[in-house]
Amino acid sequence: MLHRMICSAVVTVVLAAFSAAVVLGTAGFASAGVTSVPVVVGVPSPSPLALIDCAGNTCQAIANSGTTVTNWATSTTAPNSVCTYAEFFENGTIIAESGTTCLSAGQQGNADWSDPGKFPAGAQLCTAWTGVAGKPCNTI
Repeated sequence: MLHRMICSAVVTVVLAAFSAAVVLGTAGFASAGVTSVPVVVGVPSPSPLALIDCAGNTCQAIANSGTTVTNWATSTTAPNSVCTYAEFFENGTIIAESGTTCLSAGQQGNADWSDPGKFPAGAQLCTAWTGVAGKPCNTI
């Protein structure tokens, strides 16, 4: 139950962040690449298209327009002290990684990939954090 509440809160925060990016007219949080950033909160309405999934201690949210992904965010809650990084997968192959972050037990880590680009229709996009349970996936 606690895990579902955490994932629900993470999804709400990520959707708010995507909405802020849409309202501000930006493609995402960072100018390029994959970065670890705090999630922005404040806009109550969700973005027009967002794919969201949680598995284990990890959640992801993908803002897209068809097969073009404008933002791909992931978060995790550390079950214990761990140094970890996010891995972004397309059809089972790692296509990007975030920087390493060290977390204490119960601490949340976030990674954001701004404007990852176009993917083939039907591509399965997943994220995982090294040393942390869960690998959520969405199909675009």
